[in-house]
Amino acid sequence: MVTARNCGNGAELWQREAGLKAATFSPQATQQVLAALAPYPELQVALCGTQTVHVLAHANPQFVANMRDYYYQLETCADLTTVTDPVVKFDVICPAAMTDQLVYELTPKLAGIAVPASGGQGSMDLIQPGMHKGRALKQLGEQLGILPDEMLVFGDGTNDLEMFHYATHAVAMQNAPENVQANATAVTGTNVDNGVLDYIEQHILS
Repeated sequence: MVTARNCGNGAELWQREAGLKAATFSPQATQQVLAALAPYPELQVALCGTQTVHVLAHANPQFVANMRDYYYQLETCADLTTVTDPVVKFDVICPAAMTDQLVYELTPKLAGIAVPASGGQGSMDLIQPGMHKGRALKQLGEQLGILPDEMLVFGDGTNDLEMFHYATHAVAMQNAPENVQANATAVTGTNVDNGVLDYIEQHILS
């Protein structure tokens, strides 16, 4: 049996038999993104490399702890600009109330370099143009012989929209923004009350 997963919002693809395939930011683009984020001291940034996820040693301890739960290989450093590991994406945590404004401000500043994609209020990914979850699903489907109408996807952020548009069956979490729910074929419970499991039990396993 071949197992596969997509991550890095489409910039990274892993298959047990084929190994890791990743599209990364150029070193110049990485420095441009970090420079654009520098005026926002309230942001907590994780630099997601092909080998390791990097965070600042003096970052908020709770942020570092959360990143360790989410990323199995994480290292701290004194300065993100010194990281040489090729970067797949930037994982950014921000005050929930400033998420939409931050996306609005960074979109023109990073045009052609990176795309800000909200992962829900309080979080944002900076991804490479065109490297989104829909692209990853398309690649996986072509490699594994799975058609879009055989896929069921779940999401709760605007970074899931391309995935929703590609797969025939798209389920939004109840906590997702209105535009995400509007692009879904169904809505389930929130991401903290077993919404995904409930939907699978009710509509797939039953």
